[in-house]
Amino acid sequence: MKPYRIAYVDHAEDLGGAEKSLLELTGRLDRDRFSPLLLHTRGAKWMRREECGHLERIPVFSPGGLLARRRGSMGGLLGNVRDLFASAQPVYRIVRSLKRHEADLVHTNSLKAHLLGGMAARMARLPLIWHMRDLLEENEGLGIVRQAAATCRPRVIAVSEVVARQFDGLHVSVDVVPNGIPLERFTPGDPLEELQAEWGIEPGEQVVMCLGRLTPWKGHRTLLQAFSQVAEKRPEARLLIVGEVAFWADEYGEELHALADRLGLDGRIIWAGFRTDVSELLRLAEVLVLPSRNEPFGRVLIEAMATAKPVVATNSGGAPEIVVPEETGLLVPPEEAEALAEALLRLLGDGELRRKLGAAGMERARVHFDVRRVVEQVQGVYGEMLGA
Repeated sequence: MKPYRIAYVDHAEDLGGAEKSLLELTGRLDRDRFSPLLLHTRGAKWMRREECGHLERIPVFSPGGLLARRRGSMGGLLGNVRDLFASAQPVYRIVRSLKRHEADLVHTNSLKAHLLGGMAARMARLPLIWHMRDLLEENEGLGIVRQAAATCRPRVIAVSEVVARQFDGLHVSVDVVPNGIPLERFTPGDPLEELQAEWGIEPGEQVVMCLGRLTPWKGHRTLLQAFSQVAEKRPEARLLIVGEVAFWADEYGEELHALADRLGLDGRIIWAGFRTDVSELLRLAEVLVLPSRNEPFGRVLIEAMATAKPVVATNSGGAPEIVVPEETGLLVPPEEAEALAEALLRLLGDGELRRKLGAAGMERARVHFDVRRVVEQVQGVYGEMLGA
């Protein structure tokens, strides 16, 4: 029997957690049952990754313009005549590609792709899945997303319970499938000497690591304020910030550097920028911190746990569904620098607690967050929708 053709739609130009998860899913599909086709933005940087080699790819979005807006601009997307005309062209290209390549199901993977891909799937009369990875507020277009869901009637795969609750009251079916990671890539081990040498990390220094795109809701301002308190009491502590500025907010990076200077943290922070060697970087850290406000999920928490690192996160968004307080990590209120500093100081000062939380976190990652489980669950949804 010919495999069912699954058309994935993602508008992102840069690599993010959603794109990593998509590549891990498509790379493990049962090819006897399902054949992937990726509809993407022309020239997207993540298309250069080696993992994309297994995918048939078709560009349907133009870079920049309508799709280059930040998450908080969702309220304006498709909200006026100019945007309606701008969106018509990629919708037409998606419909044409779906028909030409005989797609059986459309699986959208990013927020704006849900809207444009949803329109295309409806026009092509194909079953539709939204893989919902965003946690929105009303001023970020939640109302428009709910209206679109009521119109397109997708089957929703939500990465967390808190993300799923955005669809309460709508006549749509929602499956909660937490993200997973390839556990074999994230294992405990000694830090690499070449990485320590690269940033001048001396023996005895303690590294606190934060991994994520530099954008305001990720909480870097709060982290810098908290780390200034940590630095006063633990001069051996250093902060490793991994990630690049989001394409819509160049000034935010300048703001963070200026804040670090005002707080007297010059020389205590390593601004690593975008890196692909995350598994090796995690081995440098004593603690992984994720200070986000309303993080939809928190993939990096699982990566750290799989590396036997204790984590500190906020008790908002999807993080409490990953982190078991006092068992695999610590949770603090969002945007409260003093509470964050206290949690970091507690872990940096207690090696036995770090080892205990790290060991429990590694076991929790192994049991609950293996990417193979995600693939099985998603393929199960495909089978239900296609009668396979």
